[in-house]
Amino acid sequence: MHRRHYFLIAAIAALTVLMNIYYSGQLMQVKRELQESRKMVRESEQYQVQLMNITMYAPLDAGAVGGHDFTDDPAKSYSGEAVVPGETAAAGPNIPLGTEIYVEDLGWRRVNDRGGAIGPNDIDLAVKSREEAIRFGQQQRLVILKLP
Repeated sequence: MHRRHYFLIAAIAALTVLMNIYYSGQLMQVKRELQESRKMVRESEQYQVQLMNITMYAPLDAGAVGGHDFTDDPAKSYSGEAVVPGETAAAGPNIPLGTEIYVEDLGWRRVNDRGGAIGPNDIDLAVKSREEAIRFGQQQRLVILKLP
């Protein structure tokens, strides 16, 4: 055999090895992406997104009205946890207590409270003052619910 044949055989062998290394790397990348995709699908099943009616209430305000802003102890939520303005949310019985929610432009809250006038498409957010609640009024916002 001529040198040229040996060189050609060596080049083909080297190319085959490089192709195997390349495609093994590609295969590993595809496997990683598939695992990530499966994880994202499982996690996405925990979330729901919907347009909801958002209002605010201020049970800790000095001017809070019993039966309207709170029932029983204004400092305690329905779940027994403390009402924390900017963190506590009230929802209807269709949303389980402990559900984390993200309200568009207002941030993350936790559903720990209930309210007699709160319907299935309503969220009531605890705030510091009645003035803030009244100023906000009622607005429709996108809400992401992360179910417990």
